[in-house]
Amino acid sequence: MSEVTRTVRRVRITQLVGSTVDGAVLATAVLYFSTRVGLAAETVGIVLAAAAACALALSVPIGVLADAIGLRRAGVGLSGLVVVALVVYALAGGLVSYAAGAICFVVAQAGIGAVRQAVVAAMVPPQDRVRARAVLHTLLNAGMGLGTVWGAVVLAVDSAVLYRATFVGGAVAALACAVLFAGLPASAGTAGGVAAGRRPGFTALRDGRFVTVTGLSALLQLTMPVLSVILPLWVATRTGAPEWIAAVALGLNTVLVLLVQTAWAARIVTAAAARRSAVVAGTALLVSCVLIGFAGSAGGVVLPAVLVLMGVTVLTAGEIGAGAATWFAAFGSVPDGAQGQYQAVFGMAASLARIVGPALVLPLVLATGAFGWLAVGAVMAAAGAALAVLTGRRTSPAEL
Repeated sequence: MSEVTRTVRRVRITQLVGSTVDGAVLATAVLYFSTRVGLAAETVGIVLAAAAACALALSVPIGVLADAIGLRRAGVGLSGLVVVALVVYALAGGLVSYAAGAICFVVAQAGIGAVRQAVVAAMVPPQDRVRARAVLHTLLNAGMGLGTVWGAVVLAVDSAVLYRATFVGGAVAALACAVLFAGLPASAGTAGGVAAGRRPGFTALRDGRFVTVTGLSALLQLTMPVLSVILPLWVATRTGAPEWIAAVALGLNTVLVLLVQTAWAARIVTAAAARRSAVVAGTALLVSCVLIGFAGSAGGVVLPAVLVLMGVTVLTAGEIGAGAATWFAAFGSVPDGAQGQYQAVFGMAASLARIVGPALVLPLVLATGAFGWLAVGAVMAAAGAALAVLTGRRTSPAEL
């Protein structure tokens, strides 16, 4: 087995383990700190919002630091920070300790996600990066699903001991990830054999094309808050479909991503293929929003449920196509030694989508109904079209 294969395999294991921990903690922490520790639900929400803001603000500096000290050391350090955060969670008895743990956890998870992707991107050839990122994305979904299932078990039992055991178990898993990072070869700490520290800082933010792709990705990744926040509230308050349809829709999305994402991405090896993927994605996202919007005016119980599930199926196709197209456009020509900061900047797209979705899209949809869904779909379709145009400027795989 080659060094590259061993390295990529180790990073994939950390992705699966880390996302499982993430899913379990996200599924249990809010209820634990509100019901067992006694914090007000509003306070927990403010802390999580502050943690997300810190992660967004620190993402680029963390990426620059990772390039400077080496991706391997950054992976070990950030995994260690996850361990500290979860130990604090297990011991927390008030607002200050909870806030410290939450901020450390969210910032560390965001940073380590960028480091994982940077290591893989640095080790694989440019033409293989789209597929490699798709595999990581698939493992992310699988791990989050596993963690959420465990979280559901914990919530059902509703035992303080089991809550704390989940946090401690997550800390042990994060420690194992630190060990895996420590075992990476020295070459995993640089890209293409070029010393990371020789690159100027904040290169990614000065790359206009890359920043544009990141912005378009943020619009296309509105699918995340649509599925996790907006759709459940839409189903519950504006349609006749049973509330559990939203959970079924999320499960359907997860299964389809696991089955299709990697195979789809493997076909995106030329600019023409990426351009087609972007166009298909934008079109699918528009159609999906129209279908979900119509569910609000459909009578009965069955028809709204069918429209929602059809909409989520089409939305998933758009999500998969958009992911492959943006990865192709974003990471074909990342300079050696700057993978950490480029991955960190690109990761800001997901953070922005998670902020814009609840803050802007949710009130728009709930206030205007089908028109709001049409507007959201049109924005994502326009982002897909713009991505296709931007991708079309590269006409040969050699340009990668």
